[in-house]
Parts: sequence; structure tokens; C-alpha cells
Amino acid sequence: MRHKLYNILIVIAFLAFSGCALKKPVQQKSTFIILKTPEIRYADMGFVSEYPDSIKVQIYSNAQPVVSLDMYKDRICMSQFECMNKSGFYRKIFHVLYPDDTLEQIFLSKPIFGGENLIKTGNGFTQNITKQDQYSISYEISDGKVEFHDKINQIIIKVKEQ
Repeated sequence: MRHKLYNILIVIAFLAFSGCALKKPVQQKSTFIILKTPEIRYADMGFVSEYPDSIKVQIYSNAQPVVSLDMYKDRICMSQFECMNKSGFYRKIFHVLYPDDTLEQIFLSKPIFGGENLIKTGNGFTQNITKQDQYSISYEISDGKVEFHDKINQIIIKVKEQ
């Protein structure tokens, strides 16, 4: 009996000090976020946290979290929807023809669509990407500000570091 209790205590101690430890972000930015699609609309302060294996976007209103968006290599989880594989998420929320890493690239302030039509500016870059009757995207990164606008699909994402 004493040996069994000892083993249980070792397992509890191991979980308390390692397995249940919270992951710390590689980078975390306080931001003002606008996320507008035909399906969802949010605009408020939030955080963009980059982890080694994921990106987490949280939007707050009145100091309460109203939306959480977790982006992993193979899926995207949003507090209002169940976790979906990336193609299912893009089909439902954004556009089925966007590359699966588009949302991550936007929140990381990196080029989208493999750098297509990239024009470097003094303090960032711009991209204008069009596929007739599918999407018309203007994307700009400058001075801690990200602006993504798809005119055809009425999608706006703006992220401004605070």
C-alpha cells in the first residue's frame, strides 16, 4: 500500500512540474484587431501570441475575451466554431482558394500567397493579388500595422501594434 501511494505521489509531482506547465509564447504583441468577414465581425484590443507550433489571436472587449483563434499546422480552432482542418475553415470563414497559411502570415506580418506581386517599401511591403471573379486582395505591412482587404469577398483584417 505504501509503495502504491509513493508511485501516485511521484506521478502527481511529475505532472505538476512538467506536463501541466503552460507554454510560454516566443513573442506576444498587444494589438488593436479588426476581423471582418461575411461570417464574423470583431474590432477591439487583443493579443497575437506566437508559439513554436501555433499562433493564438485573442480579441477582448471590456477586459473580457470575446474571441480566441488558435492556428496550428493542420487545423484552426475558433471559440465560436469547432476546430476545423484548414481547408474547411477557409471554405467556411474566408475563401476556399486562399493558401492554407494565409491567416498565419497576416498575423505574423509576412508576405502571403508565396510573396506574389511583392513590392518592398521603405518600412514594409505591399501586395496586390487578383484572380478574376474570385478575389481582389490589397495587403500592406508598414510601421507595425497590417492591412488586408479582399474587395470581392468583403474580408478586412487590420492589426495595429499598440
